[in-house]
Amino acid sequence: MKHRSKGRKFGRKTDVRRALMRSLAVALVKSEKIKTTEAKAKELRPFIEKMLTKAREANLANRRAVASKIGIISTKKLFDKIAP
Repeated sequence: MKHRSKGRKFGRKTDVRRALMRSLAVALVKSEKIKTTEAKAKELRPFIEKMLTKAREANLANRRAVASKIGIISTKKLFDKIAP
């Protein structure tokens, strides 16, 4: 049964899966369009939407939270160009 099991595993271990989501998110923010599988895109969507929600209110705590997920360079573009 799939009760309370959230998210896809992609046949990877936890830290590798987390790195995959990070790299997909960075690529999406940098180029604003990526080509990936449907399953990965469905997992990436809530990951990115949480960061976009934080980027709408540009305070220091939100910048640090997003930077810890996707890095400083991508954070700057996300807060300055994409979120407004």
